[in-house]
Amino acid sequence: MMKNIVFDLGRVLVDFDPIAYLYSLGYDDETVQALYDRIFGGEDWMRHDRGDYPSVIEMQTVLIQKYPEYEAQIRRALQPDWVKIHTLREDTAAYLLELKERGYPVYMLSNLAADSYAYVSRYPFFRALDGGVFSYQERVCKPDARIYEILLQRYALDPAETVFLDDNADNVEAAEKAGIRGIVFTSLDEAKKQLEPLLSDTCN
Repeated sequence: MMKNIVFDLGRVLVDFDPIAYLYSLGYDDETVQALYDRIFGGEDWMRHDRGDYPSVIEMQTVLIQKYPEYEAQIRRALQPDWVKIHTLREDTAAYLLELKERGYPVYMLSNLAADSYAYVSRYPFFRALDGGVFSYQERVCKPDARIYEILLQRYALDPAETVFLDDNADNVEAAEKAGIRGIVFTSLDEAKKQLEPLLSDTCN
């Protein structure tokens, strides 16, 4: 039976939809795709999550140097308040709190930049966490094996008693290679169907 439950953040506990965000700025299909590829879909976004850029403004400067033809659009998309793209998924957050009340330690493992962390960590469910590992602090991102080892070692978790929910199949596969049980998160209902049979409410 699983005793420790680890949640990803984006698209699990908070919604994160860059495409919808770019459309909300009024751009057409071609511009949205071009901006997505250059901002969110490239190596610089991973570097942002990894903490190479202290804030999105530093990444903005690099991207403008690379893609000067999109300078105005990049500046508009990467204003400091871009973090409002992270919106709470109330159903999953409520389930995390329910699991905590049932006696399960709950953790977070997320690729997350510093400015995103500063915004989302104000959500109340963060106060229920027994621990968390975030890429910008560790300077390593999922699915690198090192970030899973950091989680297991820091909180003395037995991987055979630990389950991880993430929307990214590659991240789940990497967790399973570390001995952690993985669930690919597609919806809360589907996640609960897979998770609940693994739990025993005698853990506390």
